[in-house]
Amino acid sequence: MTELSGTLDGIGLFPLMNFLGSLKAAGRLSISDADLSGTLFFTEGRVVGASFGADSGQVALDAIGLALGTGHFEFADGDGERPSNLDLSATELQEHLTQLQSERARIMAGIPSLESVPVSAMEGPDEQPIALDRATLRLLLRCDGRHTVLELARESGLLATLKRLANLFELKLIKVEAGRTAPAPAHAPEPKPAVAPQPVTPSSQDTIVHEVEREPAESGAPSSQPRRPWWQGEER
Repeated sequence: MTELSGTLDGIGLFPLMNFLGSLKAAGRLSISDADLSGTLFFTEGRVVGASFGADSGQVALDAIGLALGTGHFEFADGDGERPSNLDLSATELQEHLTQLQSERARIMAGIPSLESVPVSAMEGPDEQPIALDRATLRLLLRCDGRHTVLELARESGLLATLKRLANLFELKLIKVEAGRTAPAPAHAPEPKPAVAPQPVTPSSQDTIVHEVEREPAESGAPSSQPRRPWWQGEER
């Protein structure tokens, strides 16, 4: 049994697929990145099936190609079940992968990661006409700086969301931030000043010393810590 594993950083998904094709490999290629995962099934070096969540076939192939280009991969050959839901010849598959690679570069130019946070910007000339379908307009209204790309994709699917966000970015209707801004920690109250001893004038007969105890300074309230986002391990 042939097994390969590693990260796609520095390799890329499409060159890896071409490499497996040149080996006439048969088996399954599993790719995962954060909370996302997908599988490609090979027979004699040709991709015959794809799955991504509830999606299969070409929709799954496109989602894997666009969203999992830098994840961790594992390939294992064997006689396990290999779903056949893709019917592309070697030439058609290569052309489709080339198109996907170009589309991924376009998306990555505006959406660098699934953890990015789109925010509506409305830049550009006021008189410029803009045509948006209803689904893209709904997505634009949700770009309020409180949702990551992955969270936005839960409503309409990852593939459609990525393409619509890329369109909105090119129209200068959104800008993309690296991540959500964590809430500022609360400021601890300043401690009360200690009470200074009062001066005492000594008498001729004896010296009276008044001792004034210092009040302990109030300890500051602990700073509130920002909650970890769900993709870093917090319960959803």
